[in-house]
Amino acid sequence: MEKYSDCMLIYKISENKPYGEINKKNYDKMKKALNAAGFFLDVENGVLKLQISQYGYERKQKRNAGRKKKCALKKENGEYGLYRYSDVVYMMQTMMDKEISNKIEMPIATFYRHKQRLKESYYYRSLDLNRLKDKEYLDGVDNNFVF
Repeated sequence: MEKYSDCMLIYKISENKPYGEINKKNYDKMKKALNAAGFFLDVENGVLKLQISQYGYERKQKRNAGRKKKCALKKENGEYGLYRYSDVVYMMQTMMDKEISNKIEMPIATFYRHKQRLKESYYYRSLDLNRLKDKEYLDGVDNNFVF
C-alpha cells in the first residue's frame, strides 16, 4: 500500500496545566493502542507527530479475510505447474474467454475476477502491445505473477 508511505501529521501543541497529569497518565496507553492499530504517536518539545505504519496498518485492515485466491494448475509432461500472467495473455491473443477458462479448468466467474486483476496489474500495463504473440517476451517481463 504505497499510498500511506509518506502519510504523517505534525502539529505544534501546548498543554494546559489541569490536563498535564491526565496526559502523562494516558500517553503510554494511547501510544500502545495506536501502535497496535498501525499508527505511531510521538510528542516531544511541544510537537505532536502522528504517522501511519504502512505494514502494520495494512495488516490490520486486511486481516486475511475474504475469499482465498485460487490458482490455475497446468499439467505438462506429467508435471504440474501454475499458469502465469504471461500464459493467459498469450492465450488471449487466439482464444475467447470461455475457451481459456475451460482450458485452465477454472470457473468463468473466477476467471473474470483473475482477468480483471491481470488487466489492472503493473505487468499488463507495461507490456508492448506489438509483441503480445511473443511468448518469450511475455515470460521475461517483470511482475509475471501466478494467474
